[in-house]
Amino acid sequence: MASTDDAEPPKSDALKAAAKHQVPGEEAAEHLLKLTKVGRPFHKDTADLFATFITAIELKPHRLFFRTYPRSFSTDEAVQTLTKIKFSQSTRTPDPEAPTTFITTTTNFVFSMTRLVALDLCQHFMDARYIRNALDPSLNLFKDRSLHSLTPKGLHVLERFIEKNGIDADHFQDVLESEIICPKLFHVERGAEEDNIIFPYNDIIALFRWFVGQQPNYASKSGANLVPLQQYSKQSKGISLVNITDRSGRGSSRGVQRPQCFDAVDALEWLCDFTSVGGRDEAAEVAAHFERLGLISLVGNPDKWKNHAIIFTVYGSPDDLDYDLMARVSTTQGEFRCVNKAYYEITDKGRRIAGWGSNPDANMSQASSTFDRVSDDNTLVLDDEKAVEGSKKQVTSSDRLHYILKEQSYRSLFRSFLQEKFCEEHILYWLDVDSINRKFNVTSSAIAGSDNNAVKADRRKHHQALLRKAVHIYSSYLHPTSQYELNTNYTLRNELFKSLDSIPQARGHGGASLEDRKARIMSFNAEQLQ
Repeated sequence: MASTDDAEPPKSDALKAAAKHQVPGEEAAEHLLKLTKVGRPFHKDTADLFATFITAIELKPHRLFFRTYPRSFSTDEAVQTLTKIKFSQSTRTPDPEAPTTFITTTTNFVFSMTRLVALDLCQHFMDARYIRNALDPSLNLFKDRSLHSLTPKGLHVLERFIEKNGIDADHFQDVLESEIICPKLFHVERGAEEDNIIFPYNDIIALFRWFVGQQPNYASKSGANLVPLQQYSKQSKGISLVNITDRSGRGSSRGVQRPQCFDAVDALEWLCDFTSVGGRDEAAEVAAHFERLGLISLVGNPDKWKNHAIIFTVYGSPDDLDYDLMARVSTTQGEFRCVNKAYYEITDKGRRIAGWGSNPDANMSQASSTFDRVSDDNTLVLDDEKAVEGSKKQVTSSDRLHYILKEQSYRSLFRSFLQEKFCEEHILYWLDVDSINRKFNVTSSAIAGSDNNAVKADRRKHHQALLRKAVHIYSSYLHPTSQYELNTNYTLRNELFKSLDSIPQARGHGGASLEDRKARIMSFNAEQLQ
């Protein structure tokens, strides 16, 4: 966890959560959760705490008001889990003195907090759109005596956390396979000291293109007939746009048609759902920078919402003028009004930046963007200067293959191609080996409570899962006559069999058959699995 913040603590008594960090053989160190000036935990800590909490709690059906809510949790269950969580992580590294052996280091984190702090932390999870009210998804308040479920954004964060920390997530397979998961999340850049969002010009432009999409995303007339997955897929393509009539001008009874407009509150919700902002306040700050750079503009009279709208004002650097080659005039101040029925329109400059062209009635099929996708953490980045530099670097076939294997959408196409060529076993083998390598290098578990015996039992369960995975790889790809037998080198195959046959014989398994070798692998100590 982060170290204690030297700044004066916020007035709210929120989130004084303690984390004890202990490595076996060393004295435990206690840290307080580091907070921003407004009392919010740092973004990375919030995401890690959320994922740790979800891996420790049981998602199960709950019945309330004659209706069943699958894969949900109650407020009381959330509080009981958060007040005492133990997170254990084991890392394995080769021994410098004996490269054939591994050194295992186990680190334990124990989180403790009061009920009030746990409730406040859950509210931050809801503000960041990691969870939602199962009874009323439009409600942004973490209520007592209610039920809650995971959002597509929350599942995205959870999936990356499980993959990164090597958590045995067999009990989450039903959730990950049956629920909608956000495929891509735009990660905004943050300052290291105060965790505030940093807004360089290129990042604002990249985020704006992510926000509006590659082409205008008009609301569908048949939207009510779409299934949830289709609705979410359409929503993820960009903010929903409408054409409105502006009658705010004097002497104009018929009004002026304004194309490509969006509701202010809808924009905040979209940014919360598809970017890493921590709440509506940060989303409004992002939108205000769009207005500052002239990418969007308010429709109608600004004074109309002056008395009952929350107005976010941001200030930019004059250095942006050096990058802003598309505008003759720019401003260093921007405002965004957060109120229903306040509409903003995409300006001509915004259309050019998005690649739509200045004419909103033009053919939108020629829309383009210069996103550079980074698949390791699913972050989208745009940097025109870096793009130019990157174009000079020669891209090898190995680089292309690595990118295809890491990017899920391209990997699916590549797998279909291999199926047509009758060699699908190669990518299946790579996926299984990549999975066991990640889980072997880092093993983590999270449980409610601080029972050491429960942690050890969970770790043994994880080790057994690793061994079962090794058995699956051997029986599926390496054993003669296996279903997806690989065309491996004869010498390498013999070395593998000799290595397996050298394992001390399990009782009743002294041969070289498939079942005998499976038993030998399962008799491994997990630290022997290499």
